[in-house]
Amino acid sequence: DTSPALYIDLTTSKKHTFSTLQQHSISLGTALLRKWSWRKGDILALFTPNSADISTVVLGTLWAGGVVCPFNNLYTVSELSSLLKSSGAKGLVTHTTCLDVALEAAKKVGLSPERILVIGEKDSNGRVGLLQDLIRSGDDSEKVQTKQTRLKPEEDMAFLVYSSGTTGLPKGVMLTHRNFVANMLQAEVVDQGSQNWKEDSMISFLPMFHIYGTCYVS
Repeated sequence: DTSPALYIDLTTSKKHTFSTLQQHSISLGTALLRKWSWRKGDILALFTPNSADISTVVLGTLWAGGVVCPFNNLYTVSELSSLLKSSGAKGLVTHTTCLDVALEAAKKVGLSPERILVIGEKDSNGRVGLLQDLIRSGDDSEKVQTKQTRLKPEEDMAFLVYSSGTTGLPKGVMLTHRNFVANMLQAEVVDQGSQNWKEDSMISFLPMFHIYGTCYVS
């Protein structure tokens, strides 16, 4: 693919173009529907440091009618297990640097290691699968989508984002597809006239588990 890069991961030099992002997202969504028996409204949790692959996870999950639930990658086992239980997550995408915490928290809530995937490098102990392997097992054809994945933007959730818990326990904030699109349009108005999206680049320092980072990255 020779088209311009949309995302570049500086730590791995991995790049995503519009074309590859579309293909990988649909392939992931297809694999979720076919191999994980994904249903509309099922929640996929994210527990990982920033990565360009997060874009694929987000769009693939939404394509399959699911809900993305990002968690702070510095959570402890007790914090993560509490929110996995609260959210009702049906799957978890993590990173090898977070894997020990993820596995212990998942065990506490009864989430099978078969529903845990890692971004980037494989787990050297083979305890969980690799995100890229699930993507490769999918299909970039849209024929797999069914009525169950068709969305009502004003009603159906796109993201379940937890508050920081500064005034108590973290609380899940339910954001619909319309909520999220409105937020992106607000951001576009702020940037209007100051950036050319065909020429300019943006360095993302924001944590992608935070709604602010998620909105700008998306």
